[in-house]
Amino acid sequence: MKNGFTLLEVLIALLAAALISIMSFDFLSNTVFLKDRIDNSISEDSKHSKAIHLMRLDMMQAVPFKLKDQNFNNLNNVFIGSNNERILTFVALTTSDTGILSSKLRRIIYRYNNNNLIRTTTLANNENVVLSEEILLSEIENLEIYFGDSLDDLVEIYPGLNIVENNIFPEFVILNYRINDKKYNQIMGFFR
Repeated sequence: MKNGFTLLEVLIALLAAALISIMSFDFLSNTVFLKDRIDNSISEDSKHSKAIHLMRLDMMQAVPFKLKDQNFNNLNNVFIGSNNERILTFVALTTSDTGILSSKLRRIIYRYNNNNLIRTTTLANNENVVLSEEILLSEIENLEIYFGDSLDDLVEIYPGLNIVENNIFPEFVILNYRINDKKYNQIMGFFR
C-alpha cells in the first residue's frame, strides 16, 4: 500500500478551502463597507454637532452693540435675522481671538447659500474687513428660520413690527432643515 492522497481527496480539500475563502472574503468586504458607512455617519454627526455648538456659543457671547451698514450708517439694531440668504447678523465678544492689540468684538454673519451654512466674522464696525469665513454645514435643504420672544408668536424677520423696544435680541431662534433626508429642529436663544 502506498501512503498519500488520491486526486479526488485533493480536489475535495481544494473545493472546501475555496468555499471557506469565498465566504470569508464576502464577510470581510461587508464588514469594511459597514465600517466605512459608520465612519461617514459619525463624521457627519460630529460636523453637524460642532456647527450647532458654535452657533450656540456665538449667541451666548452676543453683546448689544448697534450695527452699522456697509456705508457706516447706524442701523439702530443689535440683531438682524431673516429667511433670506443672510439669516443672522449680530456682534459677539469672541474668546477665540488671541490678538491683544485689537478689539475682541466681532460681527458674526451666518449665511445660507447654495445649500451651505456659512459663518463669517468681520470687524464689529466694518463688515468689509473679513476676518474669517468657513462652511459649517453643507447639503442643507429647506432651511427655515424663525424668531420670537415666545414659541407661540414666531416671525420670519427680526426685528419685526411688533417687537418691544427693550427686547433687542429674540428669546428664541428656531432652525428647521434637512440634511441627507434627516429632519432637524434646533431651538436656540440668546440667554438674555
